[in-house]
Amino acid sequence: MSGLHRIAVAVLSISLAGCAIRPLPEDFSGVPTNVIVKQVRCETREAIRDLALGWLTAEQNLANGRVDAKSHALGVQFANRKLPIQKFDPKQFSGHARDVLKLFFDTGVAYTFDLEMTEQNNLNTDINLLKPFTTSNLTFGVKAKADRSRKNERIFTITDSFSGLLQLPDHYCTGTSIGRDYNHLVPPNYVYPITGQIGVKGFIKDFINMTIFERLGGPKDKPAGPPTLVDALEFETIISGSLSPKIQFTQARSGLNVVDATVTGEAIRTDLHKITMGLAVADSGAPMLAEVRGYPFMPLVSARPTSSAEASAAEAVNQALALKLFRPTFVITP
Repeated sequence: MSGLHRIAVAVLSISLAGCAIRPLPEDFSGVPTNVIVKQVRCETREAIRDLALGWLTAEQNLANGRVDAKSHALGVQFANRKLPIQKFDPKQFSGHARDVLKLFFDTGVAYTFDLEMTEQNNLNTDINLLKPFTTSNLTFGVKAKADRSRKNERIFTITDSFSGLLQLPDHYCTGTSIGRDYNHLVPPNYVYPITGQIGVKGFIKDFINMTIFERLGGPKDKPAGPPTLVDALEFETIISGSLSPKIQFTQARSGLNVVDATVTGEAIRTDLHKITMGLAVADSGAPMLAEVRGYPFMPLVSARPTSSAEASAAEAVNQALALKLFRPTFVITP
């Protein structure tokens, strides 16, 4: 096998290394579609648990009467895992805590995944030939290329509810399968974002706060309906590599000679992943909206304003304090 042939084979091997007839997310990330779905669902489940228990166990909420002593104590038991989260039910709580939990307990969740993977594998050759004559040299080049592209787009929708996610067994997110431990509660992945945390917790917290404090409405075609919120995320990862070796011949013999030859191999993988995630208060929780929104929040501020300007300033501070109600603050007792 000639040197040129060996180089061509090497470049071709590199170009074909990432080749797939049907491009899939796991080709480069190592994470298949079903695991991506599990990780997003587990992140959502953990966010719901943290936000609910953080609000129930916050000492500030207990002191200001937002959460009564019974609900607070029960929240601490769930936070300490003395009670399994699968047994969590708004009916166990009382007062304002029960109303808030009942409002959001059956909130609907929908995730639409649009996973688009494109592969390009290109192989180009450039050979310069020399034909010596008595008075001059004649050179000419030969070029060839083989460019290939494959694309796969996988689109599907998964639906959940807050209550349904809490009912999932713990081993769904962390456990052992076929003798191997796994954990679907993973940190963010800044290289391949779809395979890590995608910020669900902040999204849910905004939904809760906007529903209670900002009078969040329904979708565009039904604004008077139950509150809804949608986020559309888009992640793009491009991986590329190329190799361009060149052979140059210095000794010319009689007849047609190869002066130099270049073979260029290039592989490009583009992954464009989109997740559209929506939240909507269930019809069963809608009757609680007026009561929860009408709950007095002014006692968070102890000031006694004497003018409209002072009252407006106090209300602004009150709103800022109210927004902290759903920040997760765990009280763990041994």
